[in-house]
This record gives sequence, structure tokens and C-alpha cells, in this order.
Amino acid sequence: MNLETQETAIFSGLHGLPVEQREAQICEAARSAQTAFEQISQSASCNMEASGDFQKRVFKIFRWYFLSAFCTRLLSESVHRLEHQTLQVSMDICSAVKMILSESDVEESMALVRVEKTSPMVVRANDIGARGHTVGWVAAGLHEKGRSFPGEIENALAGALAASRRLN
Repeated sequence: MNLETQETAIFSGLHGLPVEQREAQICEAARSAQTAFEQISQSASCNMEASGDFQKRVFKIFRWYFLSAFCTRLLSESVHRLEHQTLQVSMDICSAVKMILSESDVEESMALVRVEKTSPMVVRANDIGARGHTVGWVAAGLHEKGRSFPGEIENALAGALAASRRLN
């Protein structure tokens, strides 16, 4: 209870933060992730555009993994990118990603990630796109420290699209 206003405070699941403060963190994580992805997308668009179904698939998978890893790093206290999250933190991450992508983009990306790997090309597309998770995690760490992205991060999406072009 807030002793000054005599109102009951409502807390979120992460260390008793007030809901308003957690919502602000989610919004900030979404804005930061979107800005970071736009930055690496701009580098990729200078080099090449995603053309063909295979490259578009890689782009969507990469984007999904990048955004979710970036938001995970900002919204959780994880030390490692593959740590399990509580349900509340997972929902917060999902909310942040849904602030960036449309509902149809979220559903399509999740379907691409979860699809049964029936052909070598599908497996390869998912493997190349999954690089976005590592890139998003590292980019979020640099963002937290206030550092700019090195060339390896800036060109990661361009590299994934180039790899998918060679395989296509």
C-alpha cells in the first residue's frame, strides 16, 4: 500500500516492480529492438534486397529471432541467451515483439520457426535465420552498455541473406 495516497500498489512478476514501471520497460525494449533491427536492416538493404521465397523465409526467421533475443536480454536478468524464463517474462517479451510486428507477421514467423523440417532447404533456412538470435543477444548487450554496433553485427542480416542467396 502506498502510504501517501492510501492506494494499493499493483506489482508485476519481476522483482515486485510496479506494473506501470514494467510496462515502460516493455515499451522501451520494443523501441530499442525496433531501432536496432532497422539499423542492421538498413545495412542489409544497401547490399541486397530479400528476393525469392527462400530469402524472404530467412529474413522473417532472422527478424523473429533477433527481436525476441534483443527483448529477452533487456527484459530479463539472464546471463546466458538460452536460459529458461518465467511465464511472466516470456509474456513480456512476446508483448514487446508484438509492439514491433503485426499480428500476422508474428504468427507467420512463429509458424516458420516451428515448421516440421521436411527438406534440407527448410532446415538450412531455419539454421541461417536462427543466427538472428545470437546477433540480437549481442546487439542488446552492446545497447545496454551504450556502445555502437561493430561491423559484424551491422552486416549480420546481409550475411544471412547472402548465404541464403548462394543456396537458393
